Amino acid sequence: MLESGKINSRQAIWLMITLVVATAGVYAPVVAVNAARQDAWLSVIFATLAALLIAWMIVRLILRFPGKTIFEIPELVLGKVPGKIIAFLFVLWLIHIEILVFSEFGNFMLSSVLPGTPMVVNDVVAAVMIAYITRNGLEVISRFNGLFLPFFLFSMTFLALLAFKDMESTRLLPVFDDGVATIMKGSAAQIAWLGEVIVLAVIIPYLNKPGRALRVAFLATLVSGFIMTLNVVYPLAIFGPDLTASFFYPIYSAVRLISIANFLERLEAIPVVIWIAGGIIKVCILRYAAVLGAAQCLGLEDYRPLVLPVGAVVVAGSLHMYQDVTVTAAFVSDVWPFYALTFEAGIPLLLLVLAMARGLGSKNKGTDL
Repeated sequence: MLESGKINSRQAIWLMITLVVATAGVYAPVVAVNAARQDAWLSVIFATLAALLIAWMIVRLILRFPGKTIFEIPELVLGKVPGKIIAFLFVLWLIHIEILVFSEFGNFMLSSVLPGTPMVVNDVVAAVMIAYITRNGLEVISRFNGLFLPFFLFSMTFLALLAFKDMESTRLLPVFDDGVATIMKGSAAQIAWLGEVIVLAVIIPYLNKPGRALRVAFLATLVSGFIMTLNVVYPLAIFGPDLTASFFYPIYSAVRLISIANFLERLEAIPVVIWIAGGIIKVCILRYAAVLGAAQCLGLEDYRPLVLPVGAVVVAGSLHMYQDVTVTAAFVSDVWPFYALTFEAGIPLLLLVLAMARGLGSKNKGTDL
């Protein structure tokens, strides 16, 4: 194996939660509200249920081929050439997500936090940190995340409690006002966000107890879905659907309104810090998965030499592919759901069906809940 380290179930769950929710708070609320208005929170709940099916499918596929990752299984199912092509496409897709995450946070910093700082400066600083953490392996990424996620959960809970006085449940009504079809439409992007649990298909072989992979996948998906639902309800209950949809960053805008006795205010630095820290850890997870996959596809004995070159590609891509917040938001809303679900659900489903039809791999599910 290219990775000698092992992580436990709790660390894996925390990694998957950070992977999904780190960026979901940036664009997910406005994307959901634009599509489903006040029913956006129902879209996220439906998306969570759909994502549980994706998680089940991914775990079943990986455990059918013990010790193999999503980059190695296509070759076993489809043959050497088609399998290598699919594996490389997965690697490129992961790198593309990295570019998208860099662009999301670069545009956010440029438009809302540090308008006078060139995006390349922020990107290079983040890239250096990500390269250092990723080169130290999965266990180190997990330890960093173990420090971040409790702070993230505490901070968001703290901010939500402070903003509770400004929330009105009537802004979430009427329910089902535009019908089920609108809710389903609003769930597409949310399923794609939650579907990033596909990265678990890289991590399962490095769990100290792979048989608990289904528990890991389900808990991570449910917790992530709950947090994403709150991310939508939070600004929606404060601003209502029309005003929420008009913001690029509705959670950031909602936090800026917090003022307790004219003393406790100007708290928008908190979401900035947790979004940046979460984004860095998310890219570390994606970078680790991408370079591990590339090393497996190329037959390399070590993935570490690939960390910096991939980082350079990501920085260059983020500076040229999504130079404006409107372009990034449009891609996330209109293109990303169908593009992402091809890799998160379409290809894994194809591989699982073919493996079952041909009797490939182990029929022992090897899971326990």
